[in-house]
Amino acid sequence: MATVIVPALLRGLCGGTSKLELEGATLEQLLRAVERRCPGFYDRVVDNGRVRPELAVAINGEMESAQLHDPIAPNAEIAIIPAIGGG
Repeated sequence: MATVIVPALLRGLCGGTSKLELEGATLEQLLRAVERRCPGFYDRVVDNGRVRPELAVAINGEMESAQLHDPIAPNAEIAIIPAIGGG
């Protein structure tokens, strides 16, 4: 199973949990699995078939320009990372 790290911004949708262990062969399937446990999560992460531009996805600690159809290894760690404002 893959591990999804839930950002603090979205933990309220997931009952406060910071990690979920889920199955999914692609990023899309994995995010849909999160949605089944945390209703509203998918729409906060995906817009018009893409990961929202204000979010980044790290797979096993590596920042990726992840597409929803990208395959995910069964033991991968996926982190959804909100953009940090500043200047």
